Amino acid sequence: MNITIPAGLEAIATRADGSLKLTFGTPELTSTKCADLFSYRRKEVLLLLSTGDLSTDQVQAIESTTKELKSVKNKSHSQRLREVLYRLHEQDNTMLSFAEYYSQKMENLIEMVKERLE
Repeated sequence: MNITIPAGLEAIATRADGSLKLTFGTPELTSTKCADLFSYRRKEVLLLLSTGDLSTDQVQAIESTTKELKSVKNKSHSQRLREVLYRLHEQDNTMLSFAEYYSQKMENLIEMVKERLE
């Protein structure tokens, strides 16, 4: 499913893991458009930013790429582990940066597995 809505990019923020958070504002939308938009909640989507109409090539590129998308629920094990460690870092109230904390925890896990090797 595709949805096209006009929007303004209102803010860009960096996150601890190096990703970006984008905030968009839209004009008033119909209830149908709102429902369509909410159907994308918690899903990985392809985002195309354009200040004009889309060309045929752009539309084809979007359609071919959307076939490769996976839902957020199907993250890799390493992505899930990193996110869990990030939450643990927040709960531990440590003075370490997340990068340092992550490095230490991963080294601990690696050592645990290495100990099991013969």
